Amino acid sequence: MFDDVTSIQFSPPRAASSWKAALSATLAGSLLVLSGCSVSGTPGAPTATTSSVASDSVHADDIAVMEEEDLEAAMEHIATDVGEEFGATISLAIVDDKKDFLAGDDGSEPAWSTIKVPIAIAALRDGADEELVDAAIKESDNDAARALWNKVEWTEGNAQESIETLLKDFGSEVEMNDAFGMSTWKVKDQARFASRLGCVPEADYVYDAMRDIVDWQKWGLAGLEDVHSKGGWGLDDEDGEYTSRQIGVMPVDDGNLGIAISASWNTWDDDSEFLDDTDYDAVEDVSAAALDEVASRLEALIAHAVETGELTAVDDCVGTSTSETTPEDSKENSSESSPNEETEDPSEEPSEAREDG
Repeated sequence: MFDDVTSIQFSPPRAASSWKAALSATLAGSLLVLSGCSVSGTPGAPTATTSSVASDSVHADDIAVMEEEDLEAAMEHIATDVGEEFGATISLAIVDDKKDFLAGDDGSEPAWSTIKVPIAIAALRDGADEELVDAAIKESDNDAARALWNKVEWTEGNAQESIETLLKDFGSEVEMNDAFGMSTWKVKDQARFASRLGCVPEADYVYDAMRDIVDWQKWGLAGLEDVHSKGGWGLDDEDGEYTSRQIGVMPVDDGNLGIAISASWNTWDDDSEFLDDTDYDAVEDVSAAALDEVASRLEALIAHAVETGELTAVDDCVGTSTSETTPEDSKENSSESSPNEETEDPSEEPSEAREDG
């Protein structure tokens, strides 16, 4: 449910730390059962080694479409263009202070590691170690994210319900899965939550971490100046679909815009076909280039839309939350429905959970 689908492929080893020691006993054994060995040939993570940055003339074409029609038509132009160029299904969403803008597909593929953003916020609300957040967000470390999930489960009694409530409180719908990378969090809902991230209690630390992504993951939105983002990627072994996606916050005019982008390929049917028509060797390489292209074109389009007033940043938090529920209320309600004494120790892995990208 994290990055890399058929098996968990962890980030390169880091220096020993307190949270690693805390995880080592129970967590290590259960993760081995769940992930097994890395499967040869399984698509891995996109890398920032190959990029595709749109030319000024392409930016001008996108802006011309917006001026002739509207912003959503220009976004649709980008989705179609990039989809045809890279053999991909593209999903785009931008959310400002007044409206949700959606183009291409709806991005209903697995959320993969983008779901680590609300998990980290919920866990910090419950007193989680910031080192775990750094690892889960900046490096997309899977065992750190599982520890954050377990912290919420242990504290509030039901991690799935807690995170669903957190997102719903800020207008974002999600279908959580205990194998949380397999949750369904569509691009419009991701962008809506991102646009309100500055209004979410305990989100400041996560927001800062999203600007400090490790270099090899700085593709797409993460490669843009000042954008705070989190990527996710994986191959769904049920339908053979590889997806690379990102959630991002773009600061503009003393406020924020929420952005979410996604690119997917059906590797079972079309793998050789789309790769044969490109200079790329593998789907993970072409996915980084595709999202680089999307991000480059969106950056120019958004700048023009803000300048012309087509987009208005979210600059205050009045009315952004749909609920008066506080973290303390959530904990109390969760403990009433699932008393802490009946929950598992946060260091334990649910044996039925599916761990992927």
